[in-house]
Amino acid sequence: MNRLSNKGQSLAIFVIFVPFFIMLGTFVVDLGFAKYNSGKLNELTKMIIRYGMNHIDEDPYHEMVDLIYQNDDEIDNYKIEIDPLNKVVKVSMDKATNGFFGSIIGKEIYKEKSSYVGRIDNERIIIEEGAK
Repeated sequence: MNRLSNKGQSLAIFVIFVPFFIMLGTFVVDLGFAKYNSGKLNELTKMIIRYGMNHIDEDPYHEMVDLIYQNDDEIDNYKIEIDPLNKVVKVSMDKATNGFFGSIIGKEIYKEKSSYVGRIDNERIIIEEGAK
């Protein structure tokens, strides 16, 4: 009696599943990249608020805008509100990032948003996440 080899079946299963695992790995890397960019945008927003709070009596709007573009020139949209009477600064920023899949299909797939509010309370600067 003739025994058939199973090598062909294993090769077929390997060929079917390898592209799936490559796509899954690429998707995980894309999500990690988006999470990294989101954290970077949040830190930039907090830095801008700290600068605004430290210079709130000097009308720091234009310097804050300069700081935004010195640190990240790919910001799509920003909004800065300064209230010197109540010692409050609000900053929100949006940024779209192309991931690997986005560059293939030509679409921006990750949109990061960051919104924080800074205020002075008992001589301390307090920065809180604002409404998104």
